[in-house]
Amino acid sequence: MRAFGTFTFDVVEKLFNLTEKKTLPLLTEWLSVTFSENEHTTYNLDKLKNRLSVKAKIWQEDELKMFFIGPLIEQVDLTTDLFQPFTQRMFSIKIGEEEIGGKVDFLIAKGRRLPELPYFFIHEYKQEPDKDGDPLGQVLVAMAVAQLKNNNSNSILGAYVIGRNWFFVTLVGNEYAISHEYDAASDDIFQIFAILQKSKEIIQRFI
Repeated sequence: MRAFGTFTFDVVEKLFNLTEKKTLPLLTEWLSVTFSENEHTTYNLDKLKNRLSVKAKIWQEDELKMFFIGPLIEQVDLTTDLFQPFTQRMFSIKIGEEEIGGKVDFLIAKGRRLPELPYFFIHEYKQEPDKDGDPLGQVLVAMAVAQLKNNNSNSILGAYVIGRNWFFVTLVGNEYAISHEYDAASDDIFQIFAILQKSKEIIQRFI
């Protein structure tokens, strides 16, 4: 099986016939949401922002997941009656004679015990991509495989994280677009939170 971790974005483009666009309407909609101030949420996000600003340079990937990404996602609460989050789940698909698959860091999917139809992926990295691989390639291949598993019936949302920086990705048909970077160790954390919340509304529309 060819593992997700071996893919770069240019290889994914060729294999799945994908084209990068400057933006797409779905990405524009997703990013245009605004943060609704709430005293409790603002306090918790400020704590996370300050923690990350101190620790971002020294945390390893598991520490970034446990001490920042996990608590941030918990604030958003991405569990509904229709879908829920999963971590470190394996899924794959066969294309011709080749099987492509691997473990996914984080995904939101329909399903109770096992992820059935995936809609949103997050892939995390603690360092710049030339150290460990290509985080865009790895989230993009997971998104493209999910699109095939969903019988091409849905657009797919994704994000990848390099230390403090978050990038949001949409895949619509054979076109994808990437956001600018959001620095989670700054006040961008409030926009990241709002974008993650908006993903629930978009996924419900997909379903």
